[in-house]
Amino acid sequence: MRDIFKNKEYQNQFDTDGFVLLSLLNSEEVASLLDFYNNQEFDNKIEAGFHISLDNENEDLVKEVGSKIKEVLVPKMSELLDECQTFTASYVIKESGLQNIVPPHQDWTFVDEDKFCSATVWTALVDVTEHNGALGVIRGSHKIFNHKRSSPSPQSKSPLADHVFTLFPFIEIIEMKAGQSLVFDNRLIHASPPNLSDQARIAVGIGVTQSEAQLKHFYQNPKSGKLEEYNVDETFYTWFNNKRLSNIFDEGKSPEGLHKVNEIERVVPDLSKEEMEAFVQEINGVEYNRPFMERLAKLFNYSIDGSKEEDETSELEPVKWVDTRSFFQKYSVGNIVREISWRMKGRP
Repeated sequence: MRDIFKNKEYQNQFDTDGFVLLSLLNSEEVASLLDFYNNQEFDNKIEAGFHISLDNENEDLVKEVGSKIKEVLVPKMSELLDECQTFTASYVIKESGLQNIVPPHQDWTFVDEDKFCSATVWTALVDVTEHNGALGVIRGSHKIFNHKRSSPSPQSKSPLADHVFTLFPFIEIIEMKAGQSLVFDNRLIHASPPNLSDQARIAVGIGVTQSEAQLKHFYQNPKSGKLEEYNVDETFYTWFNNKRLSNIFDEGKSPEGLHKVNEIERVVPDLSKEEMEAFVQEINGVEYNRPFMERLAKLFNYSIDGSKEEDETSELEPVKWVDTRSFFQKYSVGNIVREISWRMKGRP
């Protein structure tokens, strides 16, 4: 497989860890992208607290936004990447609030990964930390699976979907300054905590792959369950976002007007909690992120020994039961995330 980086050191790190952290934009370039974002009227601006500009209904706006992002970023990327094409370009926004946790996941399959690789160049336009929802990754997790990652979500169920609670404790938060970029393999398991600041966390993401790679999309047929393999170009992503593909799936249909080249059996790993943990723990350099767990415990008003801390200002309801187990016996990060989900849905 041909390298995507010109620099061998960056390529080796990308191959080993699944990501590389680089300084890409200067302050003027960051300001230009921020100003452009703030002057747009996005129709999904506060959807679910987390949103991307690719999901807007206005296709012309999606294209205009993509062109602006590429205008600023592609010249800088070209200095580092070796003959690569871009196929997506979008703002990636996390509004303030507890509800906008992004669970551990992988991105779609964009190319034939036996021959090529695809990556996202995720560039912070504000300083990002754990406090305002920085990206987190499981280092080296791009090597775990090689299945086709298909649309739509949640109908085409990811093998990670049942392991949110298993994987979150192994997330490593990558803090970044505005203008820095995280270039990560689309197979890499990544996630992000909630944005606890009072400002939106604003970033841009660009999809890249080798210039000679054929772009692809894999869609799960709602009737047969098989994967339809399409050869696509970059215009595919300005219209067929996950929301539209999900609607098509619910209608029992397949996307129209595309070049279908194959239909294959959908084969995805089916792992137990213990098997998934074993996979992750075998990766060199991956550790259980206890400090992250402790901060989440404090965020949701639990003490490390399992008792409820007294805090009259907390907006969360008290726990309805008590036992003598320690915090980490009772509450995994997954249980915390599940509790957030329950509260979002108005449950006790």
